[in-house]
Amino acid sequence: MNNNILCLLWCCSFVAATDCFSQESVTARTVFPAGISARAAVGYLATRDEHISDEKYAGRVSGFALLWSRFHETYGFHMGLTYEKASDITNHNVSAGVTQGAFIFEDLYPLGTGDLSGTEFFLYLGPSAEAFLYYRKQMIAQNTDASPDVYESGAWLFSLGAALEMILPLGGGFQAEGSLQTGLLSLGGGTGNDSGSPTALTLLTPFSGLHGAAGIGVRYYPLECLSLAAGYRLEVTRIDSWNFILTSSDNAFVSLGFHF
Repeated sequence: MNNNILCLLWCCSFVAATDCFSQESVTARTVFPAGISARAAVGYLATRDEHISDEKYAGRVSGFALLWSRFHETYGFHMGLTYEKASDITNHNVSAGVTQGAFIFEDLYPLGTGDLSGTEFFLYLGPSAEAFLYYRKQMIAQNTDASPDVYESGAWLFSLGAALEMILPLGGGFQAEGSLQTGLLSLGGGTGNDSGSPTALTLLTPFSGLHGAAGIGVRYYPLECLSLAAGYRLEVTRIDSWNFILTSSDNAFVSLGFHF
């Protein structure tokens, strides 16, 4: 008898909690995907690195990311790691490998709402910080008497910038998401200067050193604590200081998120 009463009370409490959650109005806080998510991507990478060659190399790329998001009283944030590897990009019969990755941190403050074909969407804007690394190696026979710098190139950027995000609830557990992040002021360095040695850290503007990314996708919540997402992401790096590097990768991605 006591067990039955306890079971009944538990069920009533669960129903009451569920009703309260479903009645919560849609706000900038409720649509923000707070939690931990893992993202996998495949796509296409193209690069021109004049320390190695002024020709374009291109090929398949794959990558993953691990992200952590939270929403405090008045703002949300994203923090995470991204990694991409293109092990066989080519120019005619010559191949190379490129590896790049970043640690990112973004604070996002709700800007308010807008209207898109009668559907309310939410905008977020805030500062971002990023540490970005790039490494390239030519896959050719090497002269043992030559410096490795002849066959390798690298760059690193420590950037402060801005991030913009839009979330459009679609109903039925679906929402569309778009994002844009770019560095505005960076400290950077790398190989490929005239002296043949790595450069010291250099102050870079968006015209001399820039790394940014944009993405769009759709997220689905089969459960309150679980989401699946798929979409498209473009990442661009341009450096025109000690050496000219232009790299872009466009990827299709899927992600799995756990929310709390």
